[in-house]
Amino acid sequence: MTIYLGAVDDDTGILYTLEAMASLQGWEMKTTTRPREALDWIRKDLVDILLVDFHMPGMSGLEVIREARKISSETILLVLTVEESPGIAENLHIAGADDFISKPLRLADFTSRIALHAELCRYRRLGRRNQPRKGLSEGIARRVLEIVSSGESPVDVRTVAEKAGISYPSAHRYLEFLVSKGSIAKRSLNVDGRPGRPRSIYQLTLKDTPRE
Repeated sequence: MTIYLGAVDDDTGILYTLEAMASLQGWEMKTTTRPREALDWIRKDLVDILLVDFHMPGMSGLEVIREARKISSETILLVLTVEESPGIAENLHIAGADDFISKPLRLADFTSRIALHAELCRYRRLGRRNQPRKGLSEGIARRVLEIVSSGESPVDVRTVAEKAGISYPSAHRYLEFLVSKGSIAKRSLNVDGRPGRPRSIYQLTLKDTPRE
C-alpha cells in the first residue's frame, strides 16, 4: 500500500526536514504552511496521514485536528509538538489526534511512527469497505493486527491468542478475518518438516496494494 503523507507547519525549516526524512524512506509528502490547504487535501482524499504542528498562528493545531476529524474518520492525524502536558495531550486526543511526534524531529522516531500508523490507515480503509463480521470486535481485530505487525517473524494462532488474551478459536477467527481482508498473509508449514496437518503462520502482507 502506497502511503501519502501531508504536513502543515508555519516553520518552513521543519517542513523541509520532514520532506527530506520522508524521501529517505521512499514516501511521498505534501507540505504547506496554510492549514486550510491541508484540510482541503483531506477533503479531496489526497493524504493518508497528516502531520499537524501544534503551535501555529491564525489556526491552531488543535483547531486543525478538530476540523480534519470532522471531514474524515479515516485519515491518520499526528501532532508535531514540544508540549508534554497531559492536559494538552488529552484535548488533542478528544479532538481526534491519533498520536504525537516530538520536536526536535528525529529520523528514527519519525519513521517508526509513520510505519506503525500506515498499517492502521490500511486497516481503516479496509474497514470502510468491510466491517468485521457479526460477533467480531473492531478493537480486538486491531489488537490482533498489531500483534502480527509487531514481530519480525510470522506468528501462529497460539501466540496471538496468548498475547491478545483471547481463546484459540477466537484468535483463529480474527486472523482469518484479517487474511480475508488482505491485511495479513497466511502460510502453511509442516512441523519439523514432517508430513501431516500443517501449522498455519501469519505475517503482514509483503506486496503493496494499489491505493483506491
